[in-house]
Amino acid sequence: MTSSDISVVVLSHDRAAELTTTLRHLLHLPERPPIIVVDNNSSFDVRQLVSELDGEENRIEVVCLESNQGAAARTVGVRHAATRYVAFSDDDSWWEPGALARAVEHLDRSPTLGALVARTRIDDSGREDPITADLEGSPLGWRPGLPGPSVLGFLACSAVVRVGAYLDAGGFNPLLWFGAEERLLSMDLAAKGWDVCYVADVVAEHRPSSLRPPGAWRRALEARNNLLITWMRRPLRRCLTETVAVATAARSDQDARRAVAGALRRIPRVLAAREVLPHHVDRKVGLLERHDQGVGGAVAAPAERSGPPATVVVITHNRIDELRATLKHMTALPDAMPIILVDNASEDGSADMVESEFPGVQLLRSKVNLGAAARNLAVAEAKTPYVAFCDDDTTWQPGSLTRAAGVLDRFPGVGSVTGKCLVEPTLVEDPLTPELRNSPIEGPDWLPGPPLLGIMAGLTMIRVSVFDEVGGFCERMWLGGEEELLALDVAANGWWMVWIEDVVIHHAPSRARDSKRRRQLGIRNTLWTLWLRRPIRSALRRSAIVLGSAPLDRATLSAVGEAVAAAPWVVGNRRVVDRTIEKGLRSLEADQRNSKARRYVDG
Repeated sequence: MTSSDISVVVLSHDRAAELTTTLRHLLHLPERPPIIVVDNNSSFDVRQLVSELDGEENRIEVVCLESNQGAAARTVGVRHAATRYVAFSDDDSWWEPGALARAVEHLDRSPTLGALVARTRIDDSGREDPITADLEGSPLGWRPGLPGPSVLGFLACSAVVRVGAYLDAGGFNPLLWFGAEERLLSMDLAAKGWDVCYVADVVAEHRPSSLRPPGAWRRALEARNNLLITWMRRPLRRCLTETVAVATAARSDQDARRAVAGALRRIPRVLAAREVLPHHVDRKVGLLERHDQGVGGAVAAPAERSGPPATVVVITHNRIDELRATLKHMTALPDAMPIILVDNASEDGSADMVESEFPGVQLLRSKVNLGAAARNLAVAEAKTPYVAFCDDDTTWQPGSLTRAAGVLDRFPGVGSVTGKCLVEPTLVEDPLTPELRNSPIEGPDWLPGPPLLGIMAGLTMIRVSVFDEVGGFCERMWLGGEEELLALDVAANGWWMVWIEDVVIHHAPSRARDSKRRRQLGIRNTLWTLWLRRPIRSALRRSAIVLGSAPLDRATLSAVGEAVAAAPWVVGNRRVVDRTIEKGLRSLEADQRNSKARRYVDG
């Protein structure tokens, strides 16, 4: 590297001794970078201090501001830089010899990398800042072509930015002043298409100054800024949820009260600056939040609980014999779990049979046939963290409920587990099973099974929180392929779905099926899902494939008519999946074209 590759921007305010130490370290770096000191209106003569250190080298430029602009003052320094990259230092931090050269190499090799986050050491023994472990274990994973795991947060004093990317994202937002400013910049970089990642072989040294504001002051400022960031960048529902949580905490927490008061004063400017993140970026933010709360990441310790981990949810309509056989099996399992059954307005006495023969089953009687959405009623009644869906002609095999729950316990980043389906009486694999086992979807190495972008409800255990997060099954779809939309929304919210070989479910297909009506609903719902979630070109292409594979008869024409008639609803609820999910969906298409399980024919 040369001195034209990277500059160091040092932010300072009223810490002469610390600034002196920092500049001495930076002046001795072998890379000899230009140094720009941006002074936030200190009470001492910064130019005189720098002149005494720099001598005749003239490697340090000083920019003195007339007021303390907080973190946004760094942008002043970036605009003064004549280099492609800028490394940030505070007046109590500096860079390890060779670190800046390595940063330049990484940035040169990764043209989409907007910001590189370094390893941070906080004392001479090499002890690392606690944030380092969080960055190394980021649940966002390590994308090909990047030198480390993707992150959406960092310490400014250990970051190196690409100048063009930094300015493209608007730099540090002056509305925040100080506290959590890096979090907003990370989001804005990602929204502009820039990567942010942690790189372990680039090292920054930080010696936190004793001349720091009180901890309570910093906590209140960060709480305020996190609330402001939410209102500037997150969906309205998330804004309201977080505001209620902070307001509730303010009743007994002085820091929260200060945060609310500070946020209220800035509401007009916040709303003027509101620009909601692209859905794929917001999904990553949500995943990180769950990870920080202990609901994400790779492997967790086994959960401790006093009750059962899951509730079995069964829906039925006019299939009393199949239902009786299913309930006999499910209630006799060695790992039997609570069962909630929704009767979809059966006329064959199914509900009465359950009430008399299976008193331990919680029965919900629906006055109308709600189709698949009846499961929503049962999930709302569940008192367990997970629910296992079971149709009236499927049976979970001994140990499978326990194994599925164990996966969800051990892997907090997994939202659902789908098992292997064997078709009775011969127990051959369901035609969809090979597709699930050989899923081409890419995922992190820690996943316990192949990642999926689709599920079969009767074979799946899901977290209740995830189910609620996406709104459950779409009531309008009623029945037939309803899982496809649910699965896309689960993926869009940052959750992994996996297939597990030793979670086994038997399926004894009922004869009480109207094949033409099921085909009609399947085609209609598939078209709806395509136009609700896929990009226009993909929706057009897949629609043509679906319709081309179906017979030209009344059922198909009716499906198309119903799909088109709902166009206003589709447009109003359209939310296109991000590029990663779309790439995964396209990778599935070859298998889907050859799948016996996806033919829109009767039988």
